[in-house]
Amino acid sequence: MRAPYLDDGDVRLYLGEAVDVLRDLPDASVDVVMTDPPYSSGGLFRSDRSADPAHKYRGFSFDKSGSTKPKNEYGSFGGDNRDQRSFLTWVAIWTAQALRVTRPGGHIFLFSDWRQLPLATDAVQLGGWSWRGICVWDKGIARPISGRFRQHIEFVVWATHGPIKAPAEKVYPSSVIQVPTVTPTEREHVTQKPVALVKHLLSVVDGDHLTVLDPFAGSGTTLVAAREAGHQAIGVEVERRYCDMAAKRLAQRSLLGQTDAA
Repeated sequence: MRAPYLDDGDVRLYLGEAVDVLRDLPDASVDVVMTDPPYSSGGLFRSDRSADPAHKYRGFSFDKSGSTKPKNEYGSFGGDNRDQRSFLTWVAIWTAQALRVTRPGGHIFLFSDWRQLPLATDAVQLGGWSWRGICVWDKGIARPISGRFRQHIEFVVWATHGPIKAPAEKVYPSSVIQVPTVTPTEREHVTQKPVALVKHLLSVVDGDHLTVLDPFAGSGTTLVAAREAGHQAIGVEVERRYCDMAAKRLAQRSLLGQTDAA
């Protein structure tokens, strides 16, 4: 087993390729897979989908007059240039490995946009998971285009490792989640998700002190959210600079929590 890039007791972060690291993890060792992998989306044509993710996903911010202003540049990431058949095969491969390391009854939450949603729902089932449904994240903001619906939502494919039991405490979370997107001043990764969004998704999972796995950890949002919810977390990230970013965020949030407690 490789040494973790970071291990602070509650969170382990590995620097490496997702499938390689997943193969090293023991069977049935995690409770939840929560991840936002490269979508390989962003356009109608292959040339669009193969564009630099820093350009495809950088988005826009809006003032009250409705004018657009380009966001700050957040850098790019790899693995986002697969065609749809390759994307389907790739997701099926790593979700099959994720199923092996997840305990029976465990959950997977897989982020997707509208273009890749049909493939994502197929891929998790090819990986052996039982598809349970789709959650909708309402970001509340998107670039307005005349004559078209604003794309201010993303999707989360929810599936489980076989049958699941109802939580001991009755919870009724909505499948439509209205959480503002990360602001430009707080954003460190071009596709960064809000901590509150991940916590909402975790609320449907039964049990305390769970182990949450993110094979595409990016800037570490899942790791931060899991720890703040009282769980342990395992992250995998292929790019060293994002490992550094995640480690820095975890340290900052931990320090903030200690300050709040004092």
